[in-house]
Amino acid sequence: MNNEELELSFLGDLMLSNDIQGLLADVASQMKADDFNNQEAKQTFSVINEIANNGDEVNPISISQAGVDISFVSSVAQRGLSANNAIQKAKMIHSLAKKRNLYLKAQQVMQNLASGDDVEAVKSDLSTFLNGDVDVSSNTTKKIDEVLNPTLDSILSVKENGGIAGITTGFKTIDKYIGGLLKGSLTIIGARPAMGKTAFALNMAEESAKRTNKPVLIISLEMNNEMLVKRMFAKESSISSEKIRDGNLDETEIGRLTFASEKMSELPIWFDDTPIQSFDDIRSRVLRLQRQQGELGMVVIDYLGLIETGNERNSNRVNEVSKISRGLKVLSKEVDAPIVALAQLNRGVEQRTDKRPLLSDLRDSGSIEQDADNVAFLYRDDYYRNEGEEQPDDEISTVEFIIAKNRNGKRGTIQLAFNKKYSMMTDWVNESQGGATW
Repeated sequence: MNNEELELSFLGDLMLSNDIQGLLADVASQMKADDFNNQEAKQTFSVINEIANNGDEVNPISISQAGVDISFVSSVAQRGLSANNAIQKAKMIHSLAKKRNLYLKAQQVMQNLASGDDVEAVKSDLSTFLNGDVDVSSNTTKKIDEVLNPTLDSILSVKENGGIAGITTGFKTIDKYIGGLLKGSLTIIGARPAMGKTAFALNMAEESAKRTNKPVLIISLEMNNEMLVKRMFAKESSISSEKIRDGNLDETEIGRLTFASEKMSELPIWFDDTPIQSFDDIRSRVLRLQRQQGELGMVVIDYLGLIETGNERNSNRVNEVSKISRGLKVLSKEVDAPIVALAQLNRGVEQRTDKRPLLSDLRDSGSIEQDADNVAFLYRDDYYRNEGEEQPDDEISTVEFIIAKNRNGKRGTIQLAFNKKYSMMTDWVNESQGGATW
């Protein structure tokens, strides 16, 4: 994993270049100074870059005058063969450095575990190391003509999609105003308890899977898989959640459940109901499913406040939530799919006359507002009119979908219909009354 001769001959090749600035620019796309194992070689490489950036000639004299030992410079100069070899050698030096750094990190992980360090903290540290290992050889700089055609194709596909740029939410009115959920976007859906946020998320995930046939992953840290599927059964079979819960079904209803099960089994939906998960756990599960399926349509997380980082003992919850929201945003870009995370709101909402949520009501908000592309809230006025008591004859509830942040469009409020009996949330039937208000 160390090759001192390679590093020294590489420096000698640099000194032979007639276009040192151009060569160093090419080298920078393949390696960095920290890739050197030999410290004198690292110092010499930095000095060569400094001299070239100042527009001065790079030669043994100028390098030694900049503070590098003359005998070392002389030894390096003698090893130079051809400037044409420099790029290939830079790639080899970078490859050796990656192996060396990973080996050293693996040793550190074993030492930390042997010392009794917290497992989640060790995993988090390792994940940070792996995520930060950006390959300098990947060229992410693109000329405009490389971006034009893909962008034009994207614009035309939006037209063909009826004006929806992203993955459908399953709600026509919401898609109309936010353009669907864009790839690489993070959406936060906040609400107080009993507003219907889990029903909303399930309906969105199911309808998206139906319409796009793209894999949807539902990570539930609150409800188990059986509870979630029972809610989906109620919606698909039009049998009340209460009857499904109690098993109070006649033969006809059993037949409807069986038929619904057959339809639902064809959906590309995956569940993970592990009750305690850190962000690293979630990331590994998302990446694993992406590797298995080739792509993801959407990831839904219920809910943000139950995600752990493994470092709670050393930090306050606001900082932890900030790390999580930033991590989710990075993950959405990494898998090139929208991530939707549900969130609880502060109790301060209950103290106001107008209990409609605001961005400031996000619990332990940290940088959620800055990290998220979309932030929306669910609000049911009838719940507060009835002082938290559900009325048995009030099956259909009006739910306000309040778009508080929309990075790519307008804000506003959209009315949805929530059928509590069947755990089903849909667009408001009378769109002339249930559209968006601004």
